[in-house]
Amino acid sequence: MTATSETITVYAPKRLDSLTAPFLERDLEDKIQAGRLVVLDLTQTNFIDPSSADVLMKGLIKSKQRRARLSLKGVNPQVKLVLELAGILQHFRRK
Repeated sequence: MTATSETITVYAPKRLDSLTAPFLERDLEDKIQAGRLVVLDLTQTNFIDPSSADVLMKGLIKSKQRRARLSLKGVNPQVKLVLELAGILQHFRRK
C-alpha cells in the first residue's frame, strides 16, 4: 500500500449467522475499495456459523478484485477453529 492508502475498520457482530451475515456482507461491499486496507475486527465475535464464513471469503475475493487488502483482527479460538475448518483463515492477513 502507498502512503496515501486508507485503513477502514469494520466491526463484526457478536454472532455471525444467517441473520447477521447479510449485513456484514453489505458493509464489506461498501468499504472494500481500491487502495484501502479493510480490517475486519472480530474481537467481539464469539460465534460464527460455518455457512456464514462464506461472507468472509466473498470479502477476500472482492478485495483482490478491487486491489484492496482485507485482514482480520481479534480472532478468538472458537472463531479461529471454524475459519480453519472452512479453509479460509489461511488466506487472510491477521492483525
